Amino acid sequence: GITTNTSCVSFHLQTTSTMATVLSTPAATASIPSAVSQSPSKKRAAESPASPSMTLAAAKKTLSSLKLPSKGKGATQSEYVRFKSLLLKDAKARGDKDTTDNITKIAKEAWKKVQYQTPPSADELDTKTDETSSSGDDVQRYLRLKGVMLKEEREMQAKFDAEAKAYCTAFVTSASSYLQWCLIEATEENQQPLLEAMKLVKGQYLPFHFRTYRVDDTPALNALRETLEQLKEFKKLKDERALLAKLQNATEEGLKLHVKEHIRLLAQAAELDKLKKNKAVEDEKQREADERELAKADDIQDEITRALKKQMKYGSLNNKHSATRISYTKGGVSHKVFAKAFGVPVGTKQATIDGVEVGETYLRYGASLKCTEVKVKLVGDELVAQTSFFMDK
Repeated sequence: GITTNTSCVSFHLQTTSTMATVLSTPAATASIPSAVSQSPSKKRAAESPASPSMTLAAAKKTLSSLKLPSKGKGATQSEYVRFKSLLLKDAKARGDKDTTDNITKIAKEAWKKVQYQTPPSADELDTKTDETSSSGDDVQRYLRLKGVMLKEEREMQAKFDAEAKAYCTAFVTSASSYLQWCLIEATEENQQPLLEAMKLVKGQYLPFHFRTYRVDDTPALNALRETLEQLKEFKKLKDERALLAKLQNATEEGLKLHVKEHIRLLAQAAELDKLKKNKAVEDEKQREADERELAKADDIQDEITRALKKQMKYGSLNNKHSATRISYTKGGVSHKVFAKAFGVPVGTKQATIDGVEVGETYLRYGASLKCTEVKVKLVGDELVAQTSFFMDK
């Protein structure tokens, strides 16, 4: 919640000696550097360590024309929809009017038959299917179409991955070169090309893809950082000349007021530094407290399964032929702890544990007690786990 003009504080602190000179000898205003009316900026040498690897025109053209590839319409469709599309195409090619006219009904039935079956390998997909209409042959045809659909999906993803990686690689080279050329050419009076270059680079930068495809974006980020530093330096020079001009034309009373403001800012800077240090200490304490709290999440699932397992007793069965409900409740569970314990996004209030994780209680004559899926929910800060156990012979 601390807000202050830190750049203003920093700038005034840098001008202490200048103001002291001005105030101690009024005539010294005449000796204020003539740089007030001069431009201190110079073009950087092109032979600097950050020399561009592309020409300015080529870098700008490449960067401006970069477009992230799209996976296409099929990427947003479910496997069933793409399977149905291939089934219709296949039916039309074979002249199967019945399938064409009743595509929705037949596609649903076909998908149910092959949804959880393994399709032919990629090498087998080139083999032509028998066009007879027996039930067995239909299933083989459906499996083949599922295989084609999955093959197209893999090819589409591979194509997108290759193009996305190429995009990232081209971005790094063109973005870093474009910014480096603009830095070389930039002066305090001609900053616009540098500002436009920075805007273009930021607009084309996609951090997620660099992480996904492991492309090193360091050269581009370094060039961006150097650009920001140069623009800050230009602003600093402008502000310094404005202050020098103000002091040169100030009255003695105006100089005194300026020094008072400077002293006030010194005190403000000291107070700000103190607040920052205190906040850093508080942040560290909060981080440690968060770590201690999140550490509790590691044992929650084991705690639940152990508590439920203890309740799975033969004598507690309401009926040997039906399930008996059991539950476990735990308080003091935050949303963050719940999320970590069950691997769900923060804010999620429901999760499940496979009944197998609870384990079995073995009885005589080969029977055992097992439980169904455990449903866990968070109500306020209270965790409630519920399931049912039954006798399995």
